[in-house]
Amino acid sequence: MFFRIQLLTFNIATAILLIFFLCLGSQNLGKKYSLNFLINETVDLPIGFLVGTSFTFGLMSGGLTSVLMIENNDKK
Repeated sequence: MFFRIQLLTFNIATAILLIFFLCLGSQNLGKKYSLNFLINETVDLPIGFLVGTSFTFGLMSGGLTSVLMIENNDKK
């Protein structure tokens, strides 16, 4: 159980750190695009930020899935 919590904390901290560096790195980019959803459209964002956030959320969801699939081998 403690190992799962460590992995979960490491996964979320890594994702937050990646988002932070992505926000810092995409401050002064010239070309900006918006995502067109069915209901709304997002504000103009740099394409690197959009790709980076999708990569980060994929990393976080894959990490969470692998942490949840670890079998618990506690034998008392």
